[in-house]
Amino acid sequence: MVKRVLLTALLLAVSIGAAACGSKPPSTAELTPPTATATASAQPSPAAAPAAGVAAPTAAAAAPSPTTAAAAVTAPAATQAARPAAAPTPKPGASQRLVMIDPGHQRVGNNEPERVGPDTRETKPKVSSGTAGVRTRKPEYVLNLEVSQLLKAELVQRGIHVVMTRETHDVDISNKQRADMANDAGAALVVRIHADGDSSPGTKGFSVLYPSAAQPAVKPIAAASKQAAALLLAGLQQATGQQGRGLSARDDLSGFNWSKVPVTLVEIGFMTNPEEDELMSQTAYQKKLAAGLADGIEGYLKAVGR
Repeated sequence: MVKRVLLTALLLAVSIGAAACGSKPPSTAELTPPTATATASAQPSPAAAPAAGVAAPTAAAAAPSPTTAAAAVTAPAATQAARPAAAPTPKPGASQRLVMIDPGHQRVGNNEPERVGPDTRETKPKVSSGTAGVRTRKPEYVLNLEVSQLLKAELVQRGIHVVMTRETHDVDISNKQRADMANDAGAALVVRIHADGDSSPGTKGFSVLYPSAAQPAVKPIAAASKQAAALLLAGLQQATGQQGRGLSARDDLSGFNWSKVPVTLVEIGFMTNPEEDELMSQTAYQKKLAAGLADGIEGYLKAVGR
């Protein structure tokens, strides 16, 4: 009788053991967490990072061994912890593609004297309000800002970083201070936007100025500034279909002589010429000017590896 009871118990134990070895995989709650080594080896390489988001095998999949299943379930979580979401990476060299635009003049001039440069005792007024249109009556400082804002938009659209010396008329920034702003920013290029005036109403045309190497302080930037000026002039010629008045080296401008970075000054035309005065206030023509200048700026940045 005792033997029969023992035999029955033994048969029952065998049947239970057989049922526990069926094809259903263990649930994730039953998995033993992998060791640190197993987790590390389960992480995908950087090239396979997208795999971290793939779902773990479901219970309907073929049954892996407990160790393999544990690694498959745990690995994505471990990978995500090691690779947190990063902020967008700036474009390579973005900080080197910084252009400062200086819309010339301001609403109210400042006639206090300011040295023209570090190598001279000569002084000039800190900043003036500029000229005005003979036909439009528009102040130059207004026209300068209009074109500068269009140029800024064009450059930003091309992925070039832009800072402005002013974006309103009610400022008091001397020409030396404007140069200091560009120096402090480490600009790759400064483009100063102005309009011209002359005693003769027949004088017209754009021109591009650059610092003369005759001033010792600007010798380090003179060649690069001239290169930029030539490219700006070519851009304007292409965009407007006009030849303009060409290039001009200047040694008497405070905004040039205090600069430590390449700098140019664009005279977009003569407000004392009635026809050109009206033309420069037309939005379509202003956009041509902005596009041509942007072409020149972009060409310069590429030429110097920026």
